[in-house]
Amino acid sequence: ASASASASASATSARERRRSHSTHRAASRARASAIASSSKKRLEVITFDLDDTLWPTTPVVNAANEALIDWCTERLGQTFPKTPVVHAAMKLVREERDAQARARGDAAAEPMSYAAIRIAGAVRAARACGIPEHDAVAVIARGYHLAWIPTRNDMARRLVFPGVREALASLRETYPNVTIGSITNGFGSATGAGLGEFFDFEISAEALIDEHMVHGEMARKPHAYPFQLAMGIACGDHGYSGDADTWVHVGDDVLNDCYCAKQLDLRTVHVKDPNVNPYQSGGGAPYAETSMRGAVEADAASHVDGVVTHVRELPELLATWYA
Repeated sequence: ASASASASASATSARERRRSHSTHRAASRARASAIASSSKKRLEVITFDLDDTLWPTTPVVNAANEALIDWCTERLGQTFPKTPVVHAAMKLVREERDAQARARGDAAAEPMSYAAIRIAGAVRAARACGIPEHDAVAVIARGYHLAWIPTRNDMARRLVFPGVREALASLRETYPNVTIGSITNGFGSATGAGLGEFFDFEISAEALIDEHMVHGEMARKPHAYPFQLAMGIACGDHGYSGDADTWVHVGDDVLNDCYCAKQLDLRTVHVKDPNVNPYQSGGGAPYAETSMRGAVEADAASHVDGVVTHVRELPELLATWYA
């Protein structure tokens, strides 16, 4: 009886294993079928992050920072502070504003744009060096627009990663009806970098904060608002169907790009170049980034659909997803 029971148990176990393998094969076939079905869809929208995705941020922004210092030094004298002193003052401005907000009973001050905090920090640093406030405000504000911004655009144009222009041209040729946009937390611009011919729209957190009075945390990724705004533009101006599987977002940051896009179920491509060191903001990172980054990056696989080392590899990857 014991042998019979053992044989019966073995037979049952074998049947269960066969059922398990069959179920696993069926699930694999279903996933493959879903991927194949998705790949046959028409690619409707591609959005790109800009900084550290299409060009390296650190040398671009460092050059712009030094251009501002040179501009101000020429007009206000050699006592004008250098970039590290300005960065320290920017952090002090942020800390003081947050302390003042807490004293009012608020959790934190409303975030300023990077442009505003750089100007405020530079003015504070200049005053500490004995430069009159009205002189500092006038020269620094003008210098930001006449030196910092043009230098940033010029350096981005010079330092666009190899193959980016060719990849964008290839996407335009392969998917002639695709809508291409950019979504950036900074002041970068595809148009400013000489890539405007490939883009249908651009969304900059700096413009949302300063021009449209959108709250700083809401204007910046990883908040979903920039992507929601992009969806509105794509639907209203370019006929986007609303099918998330036909929208791909491409960026170097797991949190600000892949996680953020996944909140709206978009497909994501992580540009993971080991030779690019992410830019460290002189004024400090936004609260959402510092509070969420560790947990999101630890679970990167949940937010990333595809990985490339360079944007020049993107056309080949998309060819496996879309007809």
